Amino acid sequence: MSDKSKQARIISNNIKELRGSKGWNQSTLAAKAGITPAALSQIEKGDKRLPTFIVLRKLASALNVQPFELTGESPPSPSESDQKSREFYRRWDILEDLSEDDQKMLRGMAERLKDMTDK
Repeated sequence: MSDKSKQARIISNNIKELRGSKGWNQSTLAAKAGITPAALSQIEKGDKRLPTFIVLRKLASALNVQPFELTGESPPSPSESDQKSREFYRRWDILEDLSEDDQKMLRGMAERLKDMTDK
């Protein structure tokens, strides 16, 4: 098996697992990621076709994970502050259901609170 095939299979398995954990079908994930269901189907087949980085970022964003979690690569070493921010946003994935303005307002408030507690 080539490295490209192996990587495609890893990405495929990770996407399917994360999608399943949310109870989403392919159409739901494709819509949330802004890609076609056909494109997602091809990616999830895990053949030699690798998604572009842009598509990986869209899928990762829709799944509320980092791109390295889809590719199976080792995570970068985030600062403690970055890690706390990621954990906060993951816990509050309900934010995605709010309007864009409300999301910005709440994120701004969270950042100000974080800054206040870091001092």
